Amino acid sequence: MEMDFEAVRRPLAEAGTLPPECYTSGAFHRREVARIFMRRWNLIGRADYWPEPGDYVALTLAGAEYLVIRDGDGRLRAFANSCRHRGARLLDGEGRCERIVCPYHGWTYGIDGRLDFANGMDRARNFDPQEYGLVEIPLGCWQGFAFVNFDPGCAPLADHLGDLGRHLESYGLGDMVTVRRAEYSVRTNWKSYVENSMESFHHATVHRNSVNDPSIGKTVVRGAPGEYVLVQSDSGGRTRALLKGTDGFPPIPTLAGPAALGSQYLLVYPATMIGCDVDSMWFKQMLPDGPDRVRNVVAICFPRETAARADFDTVVQHYYRRFETAIAEDNEIAERQFAGLASPLARPGRFSHREPLVHAIDNWILDQLDL
Repeated sequence: MEMDFEAVRRPLAEAGTLPPECYTSGAFHRREVARIFMRRWNLIGRADYWPEPGDYVALTLAGAEYLVIRDGDGRLRAFANSCRHRGARLLDGEGRCERIVCPYHGWTYGIDGRLDFANGMDRARNFDPQEYGLVEIPLGCWQGFAFVNFDPGCAPLADHLGDLGRHLESYGLGDMVTVRRAEYSVRTNWKSYVENSMESFHHATVHRNSVNDPSIGKTVVRGAPGEYVLVQSDSGGRTRALLKGTDGFPPIPTLAGPAALGSQYLLVYPATMIGCDVDSMWFKQMLPDGPDRVRNVVAICFPRETAARADFDTVVQHYYRRFETAIAEDNEIAERQFAGLASPLARPGRFSHREPLVHAIDNWILDQLDL
């Protein structure tokens, strides 16, 4: 590619930002899709989205259509959303089914992906239905999160996450329940949204009237092993999942170490942010829909005991208000930033010392693209 990345590769104090074309170029985006999103583990949500056999959802990531379904044995599975006859999309949206029937010619599959009925194939020679089940996609679960990888020869999810669990074990993430989901379509590049999510430099300006708190100390952790980066914030044990002056739920009683002192914000490469607070957990998937569009899918989770409280529906509104406020502010600034980056007059800039993880993220991306 006709771009110079030498400045990005320098140490932070000397480094320059990515060329603007990295955020707008269709060719650069296609390379990212092929070398990152088609090869790495991507979060699809929480396993509690699909509690019963037959529960399914049809999803798209970077142009790849697939479906997730819980089979009759209770196992969560992922398949290409494409009929093995002539390729028609099988399912739309989300729901529950006892079988998967192709709307084109009626080929029928079990919820475990096997081909049960191949309409019109009674005269075919050398046709074995067992060879024409749905194409399965690797799916892995960790602490209630579900991930897929479109590379059939991928390394296990555990290799991707490395030692991440040691930072998060005291939250009891696997026993949390999802209480709200929302999706936003934002006119920006996925990298911009990821970068913004892992730096607090913008809090004093973009979030000055909402979540800004300059008194909080921060520690940066880079996964080794593991494809993640992490920010630990010391707020003296106060939750950061609320706006100032609002009441919330008590802290999670099992917290220990940095988890008990404040929030931990982590990016699981390439585009999943998980925010663990002293009383709750939230996450967002920043999914590319082309170089100029990102789907920001956000969910909020609480310990099962908290969600069962009699006052839960009332108090949780304070958490929703905080996230809706911050997300609206981030969405607006993301679109303003992209408008500037998309200008033919835009040029690379320089990193601040307050942007170490933006620098790390951009270099990780260049590593994956062999640039």
